[in-house]
Amino acid sequence: PCRREPAEKGGGLPRDRGMSMLVIGITGPTGCGKTTLLQQIERRGGYIVDCDALYYALLASKEGAALRQELQTAFPGAFGADGSLRRKALGQLVFGDKARMAQLNEIVFFHVGNAVRARLVRERAAGRRLFAIDAINLFESGLAALCDTTVGVLAGRETRIARIMARDGLTREYAALRVDAQKPDSFYESHCGTILQNTGTREQFARTADQYLTNILKGAFPMTKQEREALLYQPKHGHDRLTKEDEAAMLTYCEDYKAFLDRSKTERECVVSAVELAEKAGFRELTAGMALKAGDKVYSVNRGKSILLAVIGKKPLSEGANIGAAHTDAPRLDFKPNPLYEDAELAYIKTHHYGGIRKYQWVTVPLELHGKIVRADGSEVYVKIGADPEDPQFVINDLLPHLGREQGKKPLNEAIPSESLNILIGSWPEPNDDGSDRVKLAIMRILHEKYGIVEEDFISAELEAVPAANARDLGFDRSLIGGYGHDDRVCAYPALMAALDCPNPSYTTVTVLTDKEEIGSVGNTGLSSAYLQFFIEDLAKTQGLEGRDVLRASECLSADVNAGVDPTFQSVHDKLNASFINRGIVVTKYTGARGKSDTSDANAEFVGKLRKLFDENNIVWQIGELGKVDEGGGGTVAKYVAHLGVDVVDVGVPVLSMHAPYETVAKLDCYMTYKCMKAIFEQA
Repeated sequence: PCRREPAEKGGGLPRDRGMSMLVIGITGPTGCGKTTLLQQIERRGGYIVDCDALYYALLASKEGAALRQELQTAFPGAFGADGSLRRKALGQLVFGDKARMAQLNEIVFFHVGNAVRARLVRERAAGRRLFAIDAINLFESGLAALCDTTVGVLAGRETRIARIMARDGLTREYAALRVDAQKPDSFYESHCGTILQNTGTREQFARTADQYLTNILKGAFPMTKQEREALLYQPKHGHDRLTKEDEAAMLTYCEDYKAFLDRSKTERECVVSAVELAEKAGFRELTAGMALKAGDKVYSVNRGKSILLAVIGKKPLSEGANIGAAHTDAPRLDFKPNPLYEDAELAYIKTHHYGGIRKYQWVTVPLELHGKIVRADGSEVYVKIGADPEDPQFVINDLLPHLGREQGKKPLNEAIPSESLNILIGSWPEPNDDGSDRVKLAIMRILHEKYGIVEEDFISAELEAVPAANARDLGFDRSLIGGYGHDDRVCAYPALMAALDCPNPSYTTVTVLTDKEEIGSVGNTGLSSAYLQFFIEDLAKTQGLEGRDVLRASECLSADVNAGVDPTFQSVHDKLNASFINRGIVVTKYTGARGKSDTSDANAEFVGKLRKLFDENNIVWQIGELGKVDEGGGGTVAKYVAHLGVDVVDVGVPVLSMHAPYETVAKLDCYMTYKCMKAIFEQA
């Protein structure tokens, strides 16, 4: 068998940086704190061989039969009649006799070394990455040659004496004798690759040891691609993660979404579409006193502008509900109460813009007219002009560039004043009439003949001008959808469809498609009112519960869009915290303005729960804020749901040209929003 000479000083790692296991040799005199370093290695999943303990284990085990036999042959007087080693007798034989001590060391070093090698081979084969050999005679035994690096742990003489006295209950004199009998520090300094000085508290040295291990492991195991990806948050293009099944489902889903968008250009039309789809899926209108059981599907319409849907879950409502909330109103131009006028023999409608718009975007854009008129006798008529191919459309004029020099000097948000957003609706005068405003009169005659209204009926009307453009695929690859009202129908539609596609949830699902978000969620159809609370209370009563008990146990996804980064205007974004097209649904932990003013800030526990759910369901997602802190900001319905004591966070689709008459979204992001809502309803 090979006997190894003491190794040379070794401090670095082998040249092969692709090692499968790092072997560290640890040595040093007693009382220096090697145990603390070994504990740090163990905490990192390392395997530790204590050579002293291994020696005594071999003496008592079948594995050490050869060791015992060789010792008995060399030192027969150290063994009793029963064949057991008498350690005190062995000591008396070798202490003071250098030759006999060398003979003992050679035998012990050989057999302990073989046992160490066997464990090293075993642990390497098992995939262990860190292996430590703790040996007072690390170099003399030849074990240092097995190590990739060696470290000596040292401490001052008085420090070691104090530690040994405290640890072993020794007198100072005997503790000092033990310290002075060991090898000097210079031996370890000349042999070990690294020296760790332990002069402070146990906690301080634990930090030193941890930093040493961090550095040495970093050098031994260059980071793999998988480890790098695991450590760093690096969102990727969602298409790279899209399965073939998801891609096929995405394309089908987006065709249905475009159809919904085209027939639902106002909040009232969204409610009509939602009721139609819900009733086809087996939902029925919730009425007072209705008994409900698991699997029942109900809805409630609030004044024709918002709708709530619920699917009763298997679990009692006392365990809470999963709520999805989105809004269906969108920026637009509303008719003023007295809107119709004539000037320069042209008829116009005066408007009051609804929500935040960039006014210059709305000029020279073809428009449709949608809405409801309540006549003087209380009868109602619904108006929808411009959507059918045979319908006329409408427009707001702009100034020609030849005469626009002064207009061009104005700031962008002042070039088109709000009072100039007047819609051109006609130019032919009423024939055979010699009065004033003949064009206006001719328009009113047409409206009276078609709808039975007079000019005064505009006072009790809700008429909206919206862009006359249907949703279309954009791009050569057809990966995008252009359309009006993506904000926030691109989130309302998946919330609705998820409710319809989850007929047997564990927890009751509640879907809210609300109104008035674009102007602060005000009014009795916006979520600043109590209609969601009342709906929950109605559901709670069916199980003998209080609404507040249901709400405090509930969770909500406030589904609303975020601003996708447009590279043309990227200066308004903090790109590390912005959302990008095709990176999936955006989790927006908080909205508000500047110092998180007027926002709901989701708690970490709820966001953590969502991350886990998304990853488990292969939902492509990202994190994002709405622009740089000082650029502005915005709000959602989240704060109103949070006001009810519900855990809530904003999620939604990144949008380009948000609030413009024609917005752009990615199909992948649309579909991932649906997958998100469905997973919440099915599994949360």
